[in-house]
Amino acid sequence: MIDTQKLQRYFEIGDSCVKAVDNVDLSIAAGEFVAVMGPSGSGKSTLLYVLGAMDRPTAGSVSINNRRLDLMNDQQCSDFRNRELGFVFQSFHLLPRMNLIRNTELPMIYAQAEPASRRARAEQLLKAVGLGDRMDRLPTELSGGQCQRAAIARALVNGPKLLLADEPTGNLDSRTGLEIIGIFQALNRAGMTVVMVTHDENMAEHAGRIIRMCDGRVEHIENVARPLLSQLPESIENSLREVSGAA
Repeated sequence: MIDTQKLQRYFEIGDSCVKAVDNVDLSIAAGEFVAVMGPSGSGKSTLLYVLGAMDRPTAGSVSINNRRLDLMNDQQCSDFRNRELGFVFQSFHLLPRMNLIRNTELPMIYAQAEPASRRARAEQLLKAVGLGDRMDRLPTELSGGQCQRAAIARALVNGPKLLLADEPTGNLDSRTGLEIIGIFQALNRAGMTVVMVTHDENMAEHAGRIIRMCDGRVEHIENVARPLLSQLPESIENSLREVSGAA
């Protein structure tokens, strides 16, 4: 699913060079749930942005599903992000003046899907994450956990095989955070590959592998022998399996 070879992302700041990602060789198989951890400035978020075709590497190669992102032009990267990847962020990035239906539809609008099909898909996904009774609400009318559920629905709307999450529980209390992790686990059980950046050891322990970074390099990779399970209501688990598009 993911392969990087001598991946670099350097930034020139004045007379100095910041090596945010420094010669990273990484392989993540399809169907894995991986947590990326490290202190502030370790390069974990920069790595995620390069994997998500949101930032260009300085050198090295990065492949997703055997497609070389480092060889794509800007338009190809944009199309790839829209059609092949799902993104979940700490701050949700929902548009405040659009209701949940419109927010969830947005990636399908960019993909030029028909209005009827995109609305039906958005409704299906919002119901799957337990927001069927809040589709017409604005993000400002929802709790943080509900906003993150809506953001997950939006991330899934084009049926990606890979979900990238940057500190997805960082703005949530621990109980709500575990509910979000439960959704990621359910999607992973349905066949979706999940890569999650987190600073929270308790959340990382729910993944199958933990990649630890320091100073732009992969310092250590460890398998989680028995990932902790965050259980969801059976109805939501089944709905997520049906709509994920990953199986």
